[in-house]
Amino acid sequence: MRKYVFVMDFFFSEFQGGAELNAETLANSLKQNGAEIELINSSRVTIEFMQQRINDVFVFGNFVLLSEESKNFAINNLTYLIYEQDHKYLKTRNPIFFPNFKAPKHMLCNIDFFKGAKKNLFLTKLSKDVFVDNTGLDNVHNLGCSIWSKKDLNVMRQLCNSEKVDKVAVLDSDNPIKKRAKTVEYCEKNNLSFELIKDKNYHKFLEKLSRYKKFIFFTGHLETCARILVEAKMLNVEVSYQKKLIGAASEPWFKLSGLELIDEVEKICEEMPIKVMEIANE
Repeated sequence: MRKYVFVMDFFFSEFQGGAELNAETLANSLKQNGAEIELINSSRVTIEFMQQRINDVFVFGNFVLLSEESKNFAINNLTYLIYEQDHKYLKTRNPIFFPNFKAPKHMLCNIDFFKGAKKNLFLTKLSKDVFVDNTGLDNVHNLGCSIWSKKDLNVMRQLCNSEKVDKVAVLDSDNPIKKRAKTVEYCEKNNLSFELIKDKNYHKFLEKLSRYKKFIFFTGHLETCARILVEAKMLNVEVSYQKKLIGAASEPWFKLSGLELIDEVEKICEEMPIKVMEIANE
């Protein structure tokens, strides 16, 4: 079995974002299915590093800190996949600014890097379709969801039937894309009782989220999945969101909630590493 080298700008321990958690969970899932895994920050990926691993499969997650020289070497010499989570084919990294999410050609970037990939992997149909519409590339595959470990899904199983308070949960994030101020303003204008929630401990955050009747999520970004919305639904929390901006809403399973959704997501997550390895070995 070939070795997989996962390249990320930051690990989840360094930056607690959904993209980082997804990439590491996918790497761990491949490992649990028998693959040998190596993790490295993109800023540390040199040509010498890649030369020493020329027969390995590289999986590029976020790669903003990857040098152009390293990209060019990968294009010409490596077997690699791109785990696309944040529109790195656009200079803005956000198609929301363009009519029908289609950017003018001069706003595209990294196209040769995406073209050179064995496959570009997407979280949802919406994120794949917007990529194809912008780039015209067809080396794409929709994985159909974000990915969770069995441990995390079991935590949500235990929490999904928690007693709910009649309040709205609002994500307490300093990230301007997550629109905390807009969400708070919406709640205040509509006389909704709300509380801001956050926690650096992922399972404690899920526990907090599970206690609320409703979760309101506004975004200034086309969300390739919107992991937190899926988590809210798995926790039997009602959700309010901008449908056109949510990748998860383009998937058939998004109509489910609670244990039914957890079971469906678990099936997808179990199949995902097997499919990724099949793609790498095609």
